[in-house]
Amino acid sequence: MARDKSNSGSLLIRGGRLIDPAAKIDALMDVLLRDGRIAEISPPNKIRGGADEKFDARGLIVAPGFIDLHVHLREPGQVYKATIATGTAAAAAGGFTSVCCMPNTHPVLDSSEWITWVQQPERGAVVNVFPVAAATHASKGAVLTDFRGLQRAGAVAVTDDGRPILSDDIMRETLRVAAEINLPVIQHAEDTRMTENCSMNDGPTAFRLGLRGMKAAAEASIVERDVQLAQQFTGARLHVAHLSTADALKAVRRGKRGRTRVTCEVTPHHFTLIDENVGEYDTNFKMNPPLRSISEESRSRACIANRRFPWRES
Repeated sequence: MARDKSNSGSLLIRGGRLIDPAAKIDALMDVLLRDGRIAEISPPNKIRGGADEKFDARGLIVAPGFIDLHVHLREPGQVYKATIATGTAAAAAGGFTSVCCMPNTHPVLDSSEWITWVQQPERGAVVNVFPVAAATHASKGAVLTDFRGLQRAGAVAVTDDGRPILSDDIMRETLRVAAEINLPVIQHAEDTRMTENCSMNDGPTAFRLGLRGMKAAAEASIVERDVQLAQQFTGARLHVAHLSTADALKAVRRGKRGRTRVTCEVTPHHFTLIDENVGEYDTNFKMNPPLRSISEESRSRACIANRRFPWRES
């Protein structure tokens, strides 16, 4: 097998603060890389081998590559926003070595052909790209896609990202079929029947601005339903995208206590910003799910301050 010249040679990363949770390391360390792999880790100035290049990492953090479970690479169809090449370059610049891209493209990633297309070298990805396929055709929530074919093509999960699967029957069937092949189902938890024409969180700020607000129940009710449906199928794997409310988190925790395979993700902006930051119609703070109230944000902060991550509990 030919050697990948881009990873050939050796590199000594010196004096950085190495944080590696798997190895339980949080200390100043030197790291020696050979041919793109870690050859040695030692306290500062204790590396035995030499290196072709040296990098001074003092004052910096050295860590395993991060994985982003939820990115929008926008290709195909929306290259004016981003491409696979530019999106993965941004990921690499931030220390992410693998990303899972959502299927909200044009056309939607709902066939094995498009899943294969995303992974082709011609797309110019500079980090690992793991496609997440649409759970239903065109993400319309009506007819399931070919989960087995999508998985064979490289899809690591299914979702109708940005478009929740509202039908109980369709979501039940999604979880049932996915459980048969151990394929995770990712849900955008929002009952859009409750949030139609809403633009931010329901609360005093929305009232002051004269805007219709999204109630927390629109998220929590979908999570509660999905957890209950997932409990019906052995092997079902449910992941809740960008969870933003305390009640939805409670539903996840209840599911875990009942041995349901449910996980969730929380974004930095949802536990560092609140709906009041919208100020006077500042659309930089408009997102979906919306920024929540101070009470929701405070409870999220408390979880982190206490190092309690209920979505990781067994």
